[in-house]
Amino acid sequence: MQWFGKGKDRSKGVGESPAADVLKPRIAVAHFMLGNTYPFTESDWLDTFNLAEDTSLDALALNIGPEEWQLTQASTAYRLLSTSSHKLKLFLSLDLMVLPKDPELLITKVLKIVGAGRSAQFKWDGRTVLSTFGGHDLGDQGWKEVIHGVQKSLGDNLFFIPSFFLPPEEILKKDYVDGAFHWNSAWPMNNHTINLDSDKPFLDHKKPYMAAVSPLFFTHYGKEGEWAWNKNWIYRSDDLLLPTRFLQILSLPPDQSPNFIQVISWNDFGESHYIGPITGAQPGSESWTADMPHDGFRWMTKYFIDQWKHQAHNVEHGKPTKGKEEGKDQGKGRLVVWYRTQSKDMNIAEDNVGKPDHSEWAQDLLNFLIVLPDNIYSKKDEFTLHVQNGNGKSHEPISLKLGSTNLIPVPFQLGNVDFQVMKNEREVIIQGKGKEINAGGRWNYNMWTGVFDAI
Repeated sequence: MQWFGKGKDRSKGVGESPAADVLKPRIAVAHFMLGNTYPFTESDWLDTFNLAEDTSLDALALNIGPEEWQLTQASTAYRLLSTSSHKLKLFLSLDLMVLPKDPELLITKVLKIVGAGRSAQFKWDGRTVLSTFGGHDLGDQGWKEVIHGVQKSLGDNLFFIPSFFLPPEEILKKDYVDGAFHWNSAWPMNNHTINLDSDKPFLDHKKPYMAAVSPLFFTHYGKEGEWAWNKNWIYRSDDLLLPTRFLQILSLPPDQSPNFIQVISWNDFGESHYIGPITGAQPGSESWTADMPHDGFRWMTKYFIDQWKHQAHNVEHGKPTKGKEEGKDQGKGRLVVWYRTQSKDMNIAEDNVGKPDHSEWAQDLLNFLIVLPDNIYSKKDEFTLHVQNGNGKSHEPISLKLGSTNLIPVPFQLGNVDFQVMKNEREVIIQGKGKEINAGGRWNYNMWTGVFDAI
């Protein structure tokens, strides 16, 4: 599979420039942690490929660390995918936070993996895609050595799209950087809602841009024991972060949209932003991922990626979308709910790791996305969301719109969570029960999600 940059000419210097009046394809990928695949079997890989394709992803970015077994698993993934009928592709994200800053070692690793199944490799403008997590400190000469060495041995040109943690102008001016991936664009970096401010320098540049999206961020590692990584913080995530980020990207004119979206992540359980199932190994994160499925995040990712790929722009909260995929794959209607199951005001926990940094940024909210297709129901009918939370307390009914992406945040309190979507205040068409919100256990700012279909 080969993808070509089209439309507004951000591909100058990257390869041949196609006709400017044709919209470029939009590519969706997800960050995938090889570090959690130690027990993976071939069946696990094939299941992953199937589910990734079902999520409308075009490729997985395999984050690779230093262990030899990670190289083996990456090679297995390339080999299996190259001999299967999947359309999905793979590319490497060199994790330079843990890999040695050794160009020769990096070249060898890339060649071994890609060589295990070259037809599985994701390409852009006919060039082999290579990415990173960090790594600017390898230096310009170090990266030029890596790129030259890989190109010479593969016989292919590279499309290098790193995630360097540098100011945008420093990244974009590097002549060996073909495109930029802005990792921290997925979350607000302070106590505010998400916006496109940090994307603008990349969107305004001619080089292809990969924007990040993510459902949340919570990590909770202490300073002692087997997992003494001293990572314990949140980013503000629970006021409709994932759909808001997608809608902001969808609001861009087609010729100003990113070339790529990277979902962070498919399976990073340690930072709680997984959209895939909890399979493989966990890096000591069981206490905050147990019984916390993220199926709702995966479905929302597919829902918005399908719209983005079909040039669905001019999308606003509460207004109908114009994407060809709107109304597809939710039958008679669908409700997705997601929230933390622990109040930010809880002050004591059975936990020797302290309360996460920035915990005051959390919002105690139940988040709902509700889609009711207007080709199923009559516009003469009225639809409302009813939420009961706590000791039998009911919120005021909330009106819903047909054919729209209804996004609704509702303040929560401790106790049970129940909800219904009703037609004309008489007929229940969607009914569900969420996970109880509690005031005990260890600190847990991960989120529970649920997906409920109309009956």
